[in-house]
Order: sequence, then structure tokens, then C-alpha cells
Amino acid sequence: MPASKKTILIVDDDRDFVESNKDLLEANGYRVISAHDGASGLALAKKERPALMILDVMMATNTEGFEVSRRIPESPELKNMPVLMVTGIRKEMHLPFAFEPDETWLPVSSLFEKPIEPATLLAEIKKRIG
Repeated sequence: MPASKKTILIVDDDRDFVESNKDLLEANGYRVISAHDGASGLALAKKERPALMILDVMMATNTEGFEVSRRIPESPELKNMPVLMVTGIRKEMHLPFAFEPDETWLPVSSLFEKPIEPATLLAEIKKRIG
């Protein structure tokens, strides 16, 4: 595998979401690694130093992804890594409001509702890491 492939970490407990997006991203020249919970995702990110993370919100708890997103800027090796949050929390929890990236409460690069169109995901990744 050429060293030039950029690594993307998908952190999501929905294994179908992980596999379908892994296939999509690998077909577009990225190396994909994955974790199925926040703690494993953070540990893997620190070990592998991916170019970008795709992060779900509702995993072991309904807010796990929010907690993970707040821990990333505290880590010197991860603080500049773009994080794309992809979640179905608004629909699942019947929330009448949208979330927006924010420096302290939700420090992510961008936020998308599930299901996300493959072309939208790819465009955002290309915008963030090429």
C-alpha cells in the first residue's frame, strides 16, 4: 500500500455504516480504519494519527460522540485533525433543533445528518484533507 494514502478513522457503532463507507472511501483512494466506541476511537486516533475522523454521536451512550469531540482538542497529537460528525441523533431523539460546530461545546469541523449522501461525504473529505 503506498504511503501516500491518507488515513480516515470511522468511529461508529453501526457496523453497516462503517463497512459501506469504508468501501466508498477505499474505492476513492483512502486508507480506512475503524472503531466502534469512543474510547477505542480515541486510542486508535492517538496511535494511528489519521488525517481525518468521521464520528458518530450515539454509541455506548446517547452523547458519547459529543464527549469524544471535546477530548480531541485537548490532545496535542489530535488537535488539528478534522472531525466530521455524522449522526442521526436529531431524528432518533426527536430534537426540534439543529447542532452547529462550536469551539467549546461541539468542536468539530462539520456536522451532517444520517443518512449522508456518498457524494456529500466525499466532497467534504476532499475539502478538508484532499
